[in-house]
Amino acid sequence: MNLLLLINYKIIIMQREVLTARDIRQFNDSGAASRLQEGTMYPVSKDGYFDRLFKYIPAEVVAGYIFVLGTVKQLTDPNEIKTFQWLLYLVFCALTPLYLWRVQKVLKLQQHIISLLSFAVWAFTLGGPFEQFSWYNPVYGSVILPVFTLLVAIWEAE
Repeated sequence: MNLLLLINYKIIIMQREVLTARDIRQFNDSGAASRLQEGTMYPVSKDGYFDRLFKYIPAEVVAGYIFVLGTVKQLTDPNEIKTFQWLLYLVFCALTPLYLWRVQKVLKLQQHIISLLSFAVWAFTLGGPFEQFSWYNPVYGSVILPVFTLLVAIWEAE
């Protein structure tokens, strides 16, 4: 897909991908704005802090992980629980960029990395497989999650 079509698609559909000043500049410089149908809206500014915050956290993936993690805790064999928790963590780590790419149409590598880190922080906070480590303390996640969440949206994924 060429850049012009890609920008048109991203701007009109308003996917989960973070919109930066560079994206707006490329769109305006391409002349694509003049070819939009009358009444079609396109962004005139980049995503702000709260927009990026929403777009960086893969909420659907985290929700799915919370659901299956709770289901796995119903197993009775502790070794089986440990195995399933690690397996689920790895599967959902793989699903995060796949979901963003295929479903949400996010193409920016930096955003994929940030979203994967966001998922990892959420998973760490929830415990799951990390509870198996003697050094793990839920307080760590309770501190890391809000700090990470507030800081990550400062970054603008290009």
